Amino acid sequence: MTSGCPVCNGLTQLAETCPGCGASMEDCGKISEYVDSYGPYEEAENGTEETAITGDGGCVHFLQCPNCDENRSYTVNSDQI
Repeated sequence: MTSGCPVCNGLTQLAETCPGCGASMEDCGKISEYVDSYGPYEEAENGTEETAITGDGGCVHFLQCPNCDENRSYTVNSDQI
């Protein structure tokens, strides 16, 4: 059994409300895709779509509101899959 982010592996979707306007925020992917210059083009070491793992076992995603352009990071806890 491997550990992975349920959002990156397509098992669930993020459903967060914008703190600014109350609209539904969009998941724009992992933070590492924005920080690492080759992040979106490289496969993860273990062959899964999971490279933005924090030390506490969470995967950090970038969320943005399409209504008011508010943005924030959101940590998804890793689950056993």
